[in-house]
Amino acid sequence: MRLRKNTKRLLVLIIILLVSTNFFTFLLSRSQNGANKKNSLPDDHIDLNKPVAVIDNEEIYYPEWMEYLEKQYGEEGLKEMINQKVVTKLAEQEGLEVESEIIDLEVALLSTLAGQLPKERVEQVEEEWRETIEYRLLTERLLTRDIEIQEEEIQSYYNVYQSEYEFVTRVELSHIVVEDQATADRVYQELEEGADFAALAREYTIDQDSLINGGYLGFFTEASSFLPAGYFDQASSLDDYQYSQPFQSDQGVVILYLHRHIPEVKLSYEQSREHIRTKLAIEQIEGSPSAKKLWNQLDVDWIY
Repeated sequence: MRLRKNTKRLLVLIIILLVSTNFFTFLLSRSQNGANKKNSLPDDHIDLNKPVAVIDNEEIYYPEWMEYLEKQYGEEGLKEMINQKVVTKLAEQEGLEVESEIIDLEVALLSTLAGQLPKERVEQVEEEWRETIEYRLLTERLLTRDIEIQEEEIQSYYNVYQSEYEFVTRVELSHIVVEDQATADRVYQELEEGADFAALAREYTIDQDSLINGGYLGFFTEASSFLPAGYFDQASSLDDYQYSQPFQSDQGVVILYLHRHIPEVKLSYEQSREHIRTKLAIEQIEGSPSAKKLWNQLDVDWIY
């Protein structure tokens, strides 16, 4: 029963993380804008003398917009900023660090759940995930540092749920399937001339399931039963964001596109021990883990 309970909790935390990453970023940026709006100018493209929106001749100006954001998100944004400062300071004081392998594992899982990301956004999004994951795990470790968990219980959890700490190599793929070599050669030539892969997939592919998504298939392991024969081997010979030469498959002639290759992550007991200890300790805390419970350990004073 504990297996199902903890697996569900892991999935819930991952989903929350996906949502909260952008939400916290929004709150922080808006809070910072609100705090600095009297001392700095807005973005260059905003003219303070012109409305930021007009609805049936009713105008909304920048100061009104900022006041609304401060009222709606100011307290929550400032609280989150304080939380992050408190957690960072306490973690530094106590020498707490999150194992990089744990962060790698969670980022890999998030990548497969988030689905297709624009090439130019991947690095930024993953960095935001890493910061959010580290902050969450440090918060949990600070909140549970005085809760004792027996070594036997930690070892037992790892023995049963070791697969939670193993991520199998995955490839993120799109494809274009056509009926004959001549068509495939024409598509390949258009790619060589700089045409967009997704646009060509919508124009040429005979695979109706992936047509609407520009040939996008998703993430797959080598053992995936949903991946056509030969695709994984073809992908293994490609660099990220590279398309293959046309090749024959059971469906027709295929041009495969590798978005990303996410390598294996496999944690030993020692690498996952503290993460497991924290997870088991969190179960003993009533309510949701909150960094605000740590404020009394530092001198915190705020306007709310």
